Amino acid sequence: MARHGNSRHIKRLAASGYSKPARKASAYLAKPNPGRHALDSSVALLVLVRDKFGIASNAAEARKIIGQGKVEVNGAKVTEPWYPVGFGDTITLADSGESYSIGIAKHGTIGVEKLEGKKARGRMLKVIGKYLAKGNSAMLRLYDGSVVRNEKGAGVNDTVVLSGNTVDKVLKFEEGAQCLVISGAHAAERGSIAGIKKGNASSPATVAVQSGSGQFETLVENVMVVGA
Repeated sequence: MARHGNSRHIKRLAASGYSKPARKASAYLAKPNPGRHALDSSVALLVLVRDKFGIASNAAEARKIIGQGKVEVNGAKVTEPWYPVGFGDTITLADSGESYSIGIAKHGTIGVEKLEGKKARGRMLKVIGKYLAKGNSAMLRLYDGSVVRNEKGAGVNDTVVLSGNTVDKVLKFEEGAQCLVISGAHAAERGSIAGIKKGNASSPATVAVQSGSGQFETLVENVMVVGA
């Protein structure tokens, strides 16, 4: 009987543009496991180790490095080669001590920034939902799939700055706030929020962004606050 689903690879021609794959390098690309990030906005850790960091020349070497616990994602050792990595994550290489931040590059592709001594800086993540857990504990669902306690009164679309798994600061989603476009036609552009238009049953909520190239409008879900 044929196996359906749970494939560990995907054809490069069908892979999302986010991973920025070399389409003709080979037929297949490692497929990230489901979970933390959506398939079209994540990359398997194996691909980062081999193609972005250059510490492995092939998939077998990358699997060995990861399996030995030499790669940390957000401060925790990860030994799963197909672990999904995406926007907002921090990768640390044990052998060199180097840390990298995963961001957004032009056209919505993956961006990798070397932190250069900024390993301890807090991670910023957008709040995409909130709920009450057992005991009426207020919880936040974050962009990377993680859940933290809402100890600072953050709301949906706000951005939280994390220190470990604790909310250290809240950046409010409001007019005048500095923002980064994390998806859509204007991905990677920065600016300030010039206006917010509430959605209704027939049209989604949008935000006007004032950037160096002028003003444009995009969906609220495409924007993340990065500064007051």
